[in-house]
Amino acid sequence: MALIDVIMPQMGESIAEGTISKWHKKVGDKVAKDETLLEISTDKVDSEIPAPAAGVIAELLFQETTTVGVNTVIARINTDANAAVNAPAAALAAPAPAASKPAAAAPAPAPAAPAPVVSGGALIDVIMPQMGESIAEGTITKWHKKVGDKIAKDETLLEISTDKVDSEIPAPAAGVLAEILFKEQTTVGVNTVIAKIASGSGAVVTAAPSAPAPVAAPAAAPAPAVHAPVAHHAAEAVPSDRFYSPLVLNIARTEGVSMSELEAIPGSGANGRVSKNDILAYVQKKRSGGVPSVPAPKPSAPAYTAPKPAAPITYPAGRVEIIKMDTMRKAIAEHMVRSKHTSAHVGSLSEADLTGIVKFREKHKAAFEKREGFNLTYTPFFLEAVVKAIKDFPMMNSSVDGDTIIIRKDVNLGVAVALENGLIVPVIKNAEQKNLAGIARSLNDLATRARNKKLMPDEVTGGTFTVTNPGGFGNLYGFPIINQPQVAILGVGAIKKRPVVIDDAIAIRSMVYISMSYDHRIIDGALGGMFMQKVVHYLENFDVTQAI
Repeated sequence: MALIDVIMPQMGESIAEGTISKWHKKVGDKVAKDETLLEISTDKVDSEIPAPAAGVIAELLFQETTTVGVNTVIARINTDANAAVNAPAAALAAPAPAASKPAAAAPAPAPAAPAPVVSGGALIDVIMPQMGESIAEGTITKWHKKVGDKIAKDETLLEISTDKVDSEIPAPAAGVLAEILFKEQTTVGVNTVIAKIASGSGAVVTAAPSAPAPVAAPAAAPAPAVHAPVAHHAAEAVPSDRFYSPLVLNIARTEGVSMSELEAIPGSGANGRVSKNDILAYVQKKRSGGVPSVPAPKPSAPAYTAPKPAAPITYPAGRVEIIKMDTMRKAIAEHMVRSKHTSAHVGSLSEADLTGIVKFREKHKAAFEKREGFNLTYTPFFLEAVVKAIKDFPMMNSSVDGDTIIIRKDVNLGVAVALENGLIVPVIKNAEQKNLAGIARSLNDLATRARNKKLMPDEVTGGTFTVTNPGGFGNLYGFPIINQPQVAILGVGAIKKRPVVIDDAIAIRSMVYISMSYDHRIIDGALGGMFMQKVVHYLENFDVTQAI
């Protein structure tokens, strides 16, 4: 007998456990590979978990509503072809408080389509990569291959979209694509197996004959039984528009938190959703006496509903275009709003005389492009000045964690790169160790691969300070939004020739406005102003005699 373990998956890098909200099968039931086996809930996502193999359910190790650590074995599947299977009637029996009445007969679900038959080669898993330290999931936007296609190692297999980056994912090995486990437009947790490749030159995939779709039980059956435990429908019974995951509801029941209290807890999750950490923090405060008692609502009082807009958006038929936000645009929107709610934004504006740098670039750009193979832009000059100023004022290279300040020793510069449908911020790691030419090379490499969707996950994470360039579109200046969890972002305007007074004489100089948004929680106006003037100082006193 071959037993395959079913483990509690990790639905995100910060997720340590999950709650089993519903088993779709019971011991003795037959299950097809990738057929939904159970539903789980975490403090970030609710998800259906597919069976890792076809066979018969041998063991269910945890009951519904049980919270289990990630990577824990929660069930076992017997893959032996001769394994015993329960009769159809038993397979359809639903848990009920009383068994005095026999369950009404219903047709058993037909087995799902069997997985393709793979011969000649070991199976290599293709997993959903983590495209950033805070990324918990990705959306499959396009498969470049279909089952049975040959594929070379590092050939593009699929495209994915996350809330930070769109990227092409290469095949981890050469062979034949044996299985595609998720369809396009499906959002999948990181480190989840999304496809399998049969490696080796002799690998062959034979498509199995299609099987009929599962037959649902008749909808009009007399005296239908309840087919799910109470915990599964607990959220539906809440007299409120607010959603609570089974995990949160389970904790609330265990700790004696009423629905009135639950509705009063401010949620830190998406759309104000109460997470596991939110309710546990509330319970801790309640135990210590730090939470006032919440009176039970009067029966006549209606449940709270979010206020509706006074007037809905109206538009003449046929005179508008409706565009649905893609994953990147929705993520940018969420991140920008969250940053404004997190940091106390303050803005400062300075100007710098770039005449020396402009002349230096004009003198060296042809030789530089011939040697390096790309154009020398002005951005590396600003990045170098920022790095030097950060060394003088290391507090600008920090983050806020509660009531503590984390000062970073490495200067990892994020540089905003405009894309066709959004923007991305690749990171130049250890910029303090690079000279001007080195910064220019890193910037060109990252920006080019960003536009071609070739960035790696660690190239869009770990930034400590960000520079953006509204001047690239002709703008004199702009006040950007801080890239969390950083505490400042510097904007570079367009370089313009303007008349300037120098020693009581008027001269035409190449001038630029430099703006900065910073977090007033830890950066006061004095520090922000001194840092800005240091950046200006390094730009205006650039060594034009140096080699590049």
